[in-house]
Amino acid sequence: MIPDSRKHNARAWLLGLLTAGVAGLLGCRPPVESTPEAAPWSLAQSDSAEDGAGLDRWPGWRGRNGSGVAPGGSPATSFGATEGFRWKVEVPGEGNSSPVVWDEWVLLTTALDKSDPPTLAILGFDRSDGRLLWQTEVGRARGRTHAKNGYASATVATDGERVFAFFGTAGLYCCDFSGEVLWRAELGDLGHMYGTAASPILYGDSVIQLCDSEEYSYLAAFDKGSGEAIWRTARPSNACWSTPVLVEADAGSGPRTELVVNGTGSRSRDGRLVIAYDPADGRELWRVRGTAELVAPTPLVSGGLVYSLSGRNGPILAIRPGGTGDVTTSRVVWKQRRGGPYIPTGVVYRNRLFLVRDNREVACYNAGSGRPVWTERLRGTFTASLVAADGRVYAASEQGIVYVFAAADTFQLLAQNDLDERCLATPAIAGGELVIRTKKHLYCIPERDAAGPQRLADGRE
Repeated sequence: MIPDSRKHNARAWLLGLLTAGVAGLLGCRPPVESTPEAAPWSLAQSDSAEDGAGLDRWPGWRGRNGSGVAPGGSPATSFGATEGFRWKVEVPGEGNSSPVVWDEWVLLTTALDKSDPPTLAILGFDRSDGRLLWQTEVGRARGRTHAKNGYASATVATDGERVFAFFGTAGLYCCDFSGEVLWRAELGDLGHMYGTAASPILYGDSVIQLCDSEEYSYLAAFDKGSGEAIWRTARPSNACWSTPVLVEADAGSGPRTELVVNGTGSRSRDGRLVIAYDPADGRELWRVRGTAELVAPTPLVSGGLVYSLSGRNGPILAIRPGGTGDVTTSRVVWKQRRGGPYIPTGVVYRNRLFLVRDNREVACYNAGSGRPVWTERLRGTFTASLVAADGRVYAASEQGIVYVFAAADTFQLLAQNDLDERCLATPAIAGGELVIRTKKHLYCIPERDAAGPQRLADGRE
């Protein structure tokens, strides 16, 4: 790899480290290591992700490009297990994959407990009333997993014609909107004591899948139409559960698209990396050292930066994409040494980075400078990731409480809604509607002030 040539950024970074070191010796260690590029951003009244395009669609893990931001609409703030929903239906089997919404469809995966190991299935629901339209069984679960993870944790991706579902060692599947399986890609043994969870993403005519395992990890692209392999790139990792994202970057010679993966499992600190690849051929473009050993959160893209959250109270990095080679000292704009979440992905929304941690804290940072804005505590533990819409952030706890707070520079808790059931799946937002999966149910919660009857699991209104 050719090292990054922007020496002024390297000097700025080293100056930042020197300043931090001197401050540490003086007993006044700054909360953030930053370069002159790090500058505070004003709180915005809107977000570039809220452009209204694809309003009725949440096409994959955390919506468009994993952002967690709804493209418009005004979701409800008050609802519960017995009120405030348009419909509530039972979901067969068990799984922690998140709902995907495309026009009049809601798509999920599940592991049916009618066999041991369980039978894996893709589900298609009618968005208007919650009816289960089809249930496509694709085979038995294979490999190990963790009780908190399960065999159906990866969220599907769709382009409106095909649905792509990842089931770890059992393979990558493609079906159409009638539930008919079109192809299956064999992925090999992806064994890990914690199982797998990275969701597929779409790029052009390809579907890209992260395939990390204890023995041999790789990233691969497959033709959407046929399932034929396009490229496959080995990764220096023994575990990662993060879903990749795409970013448009200025590479000096012109714009380019980069595929960013947050984390490479490694016992060596120098081997814990954020890596960017060329999504067209799988070539590594750049890498940054400094994540935690085990990484689950998805990288976030906003304002020309890529945000890496990792570990149980691990590092938070803001990276300027577009580099070449090891860019740890030249393109990390700011770094928080502590504060990262273990599993939930945060959200960069209206120039603020919001996240929820293992220790039940919810926090807000200035996304431009990395400076803390506020920290508060919520009750419960959190696995589901944050989502945002219409100036509000939604945080679902494992205990089934959905907290709603303002995307503001002071903590303002707007509501806490009890769904009275375990919840590990991240909500979806489409057309202003919240679609939430709990342990046994799927909810559709209408947009604020939307009229209409509530329909229960047995069809009663």
